[in-house]
Amino acid sequence: MKKIAFASILLLSTVWASEGEDIFNKICYVCHGKQAQKSSLGVSRVIAGWKAERIVEKLKEYKSGQLDQYGFGSMMRNRATKLTDQQMQAVAKYIESLGTPKK
Repeated sequence: MKKIAFASILLLSTVWASEGEDIFNKICYVCHGKQAQKSSLGVSRVIAGWKAERIVEKLKEYKSGQLDQYGFGSMMRNRATKLTDQQMQAVAKYIESLGTPKK
């Protein structure tokens, strides 16, 4: 039974990572860079190295219209409203997995 539970968790993690990477490559990398290492338009913070919880929190704030950092509120809201909570979790886990960029 433990092997089945472990295999299920491993499979779910792999699916989330794949989904998160797909989402990132479709809607995030243009501004944030292939490894989330870029400052969007030279003014935002680099998101590589952020914890998944922080990323989800910010995405939800953008989605609800509560957040408008650097004047990117409407642009980020447009993208965040396309994501379900599960997709936000997946992309956040992917970004977290990228780690802190090397300088």
